[in-house]
Amino acid sequence: MSRILVTFHSRSGNTRRIAQALARRLHADLDEIRIVQPLKGPLGYAMCAIEAIACLTPALRPAGKDPAAYDLVVIGTPVWFWSLSSPVRSWLAGHRVGTRRVAFFCTMGASGASRVFATMQSLAGRKPVATLALTERELRDGADRKIDAFVSSLASRREQARAVPAPVVHASA
Repeated sequence: MSRILVTFHSRSGNTRRIAQALARRLHADLDEIRIVQPLKGPLGYAMCAIEAIACLTPALRPAGKDPAAYDLVVIGTPVWFWSLSSPVRSWLAGHRVGTRRVAFFCTMGASGASRVFATMQSLAGRKPVATLALTERELRDGADRKIDAFVSSLASRREQARAVPAPVVHASA
């Protein structure tokens, strides 16, 4: 059985809620990415925008889980001003996933997923095996079908990886 980690950052709670649902469905460990000095209210919102647009990397609290111990790392982020959230940018810069398989998910107002996923892929140095993008409207109206499809995609890819036959070695006489 493969080990799966769902790691995420959430400011409003939307990304956290999806991360928790994914972790339950995938029987995965869950680890929240937390910044050292979070800012609340309007000033915090403005700082998030500036950090995301300027591609800054704030200091993070130590991670609770080591992604190197997992076969698949599912990384979740909110989309801030059509950009990757700065805490997830910091996490990706500080945690090389190496040969680990990765999958990405994001929550957003209405758009920005393709740009965010491209940035995540570049920082991770790996192409994701699957992605999931959820808008505020989908979160409000129910995102279970999209979440289930994402989980099914990850499960089928896991089965495909297991089904890859070992190389045939012919012994010479």
